[in-house]
Amino acid sequence: MRYVGFSEYYHDAALAIIEEDGNVSFAAQAERYSKKKNDSIIPEELWDLTSNDDYFVFYEDHQIKRDLRGGTTVIPQKKQISMYDEKDLIEVPYHNSLVYDEFHLHHVSHCAMAYYTRPWTSSEDTVLVSIDGVGEIQTACVYDSRFNLLKEWHAPKSVGIPYTTMTKCLGLRPLEDEYVVMGLSSYGEDKFSEWLIDWFYEMSDTAPEVEYGIPIYGEGSLRNELRAELIGKLKDFANEYSPQDCAASVQKFAEVAILGIMKEARKYGNKLVYSGGVAQNVVVNSMIHEMFDEVHIAIAPTDAGSALGAAARTWAQKTGKDQLTWTPYLGYDIQRDISPREVVDHIIKNKVCGIAHGRAEFGPRALGNRSLIADVRYDVKDTVNEIKRRHKYRPFAPAILAEHANKYFSGPMNEYMQYTSKALHDYKSVIHVDGTSRVQLLQPDCPSILRKIVEEYYERTGVPMLLNTSLNIRGRPMVNDEKDARLWENKYKVKVF
Repeated sequence: MRYVGFSEYYHDAALAIIEEDGNVSFAAQAERYSKKKNDSIIPEELWDLTSNDDYFVFYEDHQIKRDLRGGTTVIPQKKQISMYDEKDLIEVPYHNSLVYDEFHLHHVSHCAMAYYTRPWTSSEDTVLVSIDGVGEIQTACVYDSRFNLLKEWHAPKSVGIPYTTMTKCLGLRPLEDEYVVMGLSSYGEDKFSEWLIDWFYEMSDTAPEVEYGIPIYGEGSLRNELRAELIGKLKDFANEYSPQDCAASVQKFAEVAILGIMKEARKYGNKLVYSGGVAQNVVVNSMIHEMFDEVHIAIAPTDAGSALGAAARTWAQKTGKDQLTWTPYLGYDIQRDISPREVVDHIIKNKVCGIAHGRAEFGPRALGNRSLIADVRYDVKDTVNEIKRRHKYRPFAPAILAEHANKYFSGPMNEYMQYTSKALHDYKSVIHVDGTSRVQLLQPDCPSILRKIVEEYYERTGVPMLLNTSLNIRGRPMVNDEKDARLWENKYKVKVF
């Protein structure tokens, strides 16, 4: 039997397939196929990969969500937009044709994505944490390795809601541009995190699921009133302070609140697996790293990754096993030969090029198979930001041969760009304004062609790293297939190998 997990109808729709033996044979986000950023609907092209013999698992309890919202929800009509742009939303019954064999709670699916892909075998010493905006009602959960709930936080007490709200207040796209706010925070000063921290700790962890018969998000709901109060206050801050200071303030709040949750989690285990949208905050991740003996963060911590998490939880329950066989490269496969020598020839001459080769990465990071890479010996940050239509202050990550990393960086690093470390060199194109870099380690057994390209580049230049960013344009999904690669190359005039 195959286990098919899927997330759909809110944002970051995705589908994942796990074989009976625990091998993850496929996982991809809907947006890569539909070409709509953060698409909430899985296209038929992905459903065609499944069969009636598969066991289908949904990533959350849609009945709870429906009931808490008074039996309806709001969805974008025809175009992909923010859930917060009310003028463009319509209210409809929750999807009546939603069909599956089983479901798991929102935060269980998040945690399962991280737990069943962990690199260590032990379990009793492992604690599971999920933090995001809000799932069904919980905004953060702590579980033990048997998925017994140890601690929970309920909406509107949330780390993700204030961060996403400030993203919106700054004119950015909520549920998409939070990492832009994180990068911007290094340019500002904390002005109001104390207010947010007080708000967070004064708010009750839990509250009645239904208040006097009113759905929690319905008119007259206390939660709605508290959330409205928060949003109003953040709008006031956004009008009073600079975008840089607002970003610094909400980032500081996130650091304090997340570390508080992790302090609670540390009581239950010395090894951490971590997921949820908030787990993309690499600045805080580096702080968390110091609190535990080992840390594993889901490679796809958003709702997209929960498609794999939901399938994994059912697979584990059915088979009694608790570790998947997986790589980050689980999506569409572009099969063609690439010569690392030719790629490096081009980089040395032209400074930048694209790579679209092998199976696409699952998750938000380009790890070498759908990457835009550049020569770090030159200050090419502005050039690459211009190509990608990004803000000029946005940082870029270095991909470095793992055996040379400690000479160039100090601090936590891994293969998935999930931490920040201090740069010990002066290649400015891969150093943020605060002196840190989000490093990608290229291990000797890395299955991506990028490892061989960097080996060739190192042999010819003496520098063991290249700039690596996703092969996309701001606000658009990454290149997925051969057609995407050729269209991208022709439109943006950058060679794609």
